[in-house]
Amino acid sequence: MRRIIYTSRSLIGGDQTALDAILAESSTWNTEAGVTGMLWSNDAHFAQVIEGEHDKVGVTMDRIRADPRHTDIQMVLDRDVMSRQFGDWAMRRADGGEVSTPGTTFLLGFALGESSVSAKRLYEIIIATEI
Repeated sequence: MRRIIYTSRSLIGGDQTALDAILAESSTWNTEAGVTGMLWSNDAHFAQVIEGEHDKVGVTMDRIRADPRHTDIQMVLDRDVMSRQFGDWAMRRADGGEVSTPGTTFLLGFALGESSVSAKRLYEIIIATEI
């Protein structure tokens, strides 16, 4: 199993229709690829976790890199893991709801436990109400 966490700068702003499209496309792709994860977003940035079989996560990340709806991708983590953090979530959007709390908590805990610049940025993106 492989887990990637990255941040990027959103080019869709607060366009909810565009965000819904990203989630729908990701869910379809990830279901077919056996990839799971979570997407956190605000009007300025994305933070995402993807996980699954090593090569499938790599292909998914290549697809993400080519997506014109964001730019400035910064890798926060790319490592092998023993198990999935996000169970059977083909793709879930983090929000203020109870269902996404464990995913958001995971990202915050990870970011606080790392000392890299990219982990600090991940933390700032997640807690920011406006960037």
